Amino acid sequence: MCEWYKGIAILNNINSPIIILSAPRAGSTLLFEALSRHPQLWTIGGESHAVIEHVPQLSTVARGYISNKLTSDDASDEVCSTLKQRFIANARSATGRRLPYEGLSHLRFLEKTPKNALRVDFLHSVFPDAKFIYLVRDPRPNISSIMQAWQSRRFMTYPDLPGWPGGWSLLLPDGWKSQLGNPLSEIAAFQWQAANSAITQSLSKLNNDQYCTVNYDSFVEDPSAVLKSILTFAGLDLGPIDRLVQNNSLPLSMYTLSLPDKQKWRMNADEILPHMDNLRDTIKNINVHLAQTDTLLL
Repeated sequence: MCEWYKGIAILNNINSPIIILSAPRAGSTLLFEALSRHPQLWTIGGESHAVIEHVPQLSTVARGYISNKLTSDDASDEVCSTLKQRFIANARSATGRRLPYEGLSHLRFLEKTPKNALRVDFLHSVFPDAKFIYLVRDPRPNISSIMQAWQSRRFMTYPDLPGWPGGWSLLLPDGWKSQLGNPLSEIAAFQWQAANSAITQSLSKLNNDQYCTVNYDSFVEDPSAVLKSILTFAGLDLGPIDRLVQNNSLPLSMYTLSLPDKQKWRMNADEILPHMDNLRDTIKNINVHLAQTDTLLL
């Protein structure tokens, strides 16, 4: 962090930040990249693993690799102040401009990190006026994509996770040790379920005007319509919609591993489908949130 940015942090206020929530590999990068082009929004330019976990009290490593979970109990005044300063210090506009030395009266901030699925209560305590966007994806292609991410070894978050040979990829939920020796499809289903269960449980505590739910398939099929609904929910100008999506199509996200194909997950169908019965309750809870969008997950 540049030292001089610390000095201006107190002159800025993160006002009603927009926080994208999802399971890993659910399309959150695609949504983040589209929204980050809005001229009213500031980001850190990517995911906030280091921004959050380099705060000593929030470090997954320092906490003994229990999980990535954070709760409202972790949101002390000191932690909240430090975290806000770290976000502000790294903030950049849609054009890459850093904050001016004199600061801003307030800024609208956009945040996306899949680990935040396990941190909703914490984030709400840090940012009580936050607006959450819950992006959900059919578990079958989502789990398949999680499997692909593990196999690629490009998404390894804990290469030296104690007791886990070969390194751990993506988010680390409570109970991860129970997955030792399990097939990859089961680990991926475990991560999908842990993320979505944590999100739905936390969102159920919030007022309805603090979050909206987005179906990944709807977003890909009609990005303009979905983005307009998100901008309206977040209280952002609709005018720059053409900057977010052109010709109602989306470019590939920076973390794309292979070309999109709605049937691609079927290459792992024999491994994924046996886990579906165990996911029914989670899918039911997700559909409660999706009902307001007139779409269902399955």
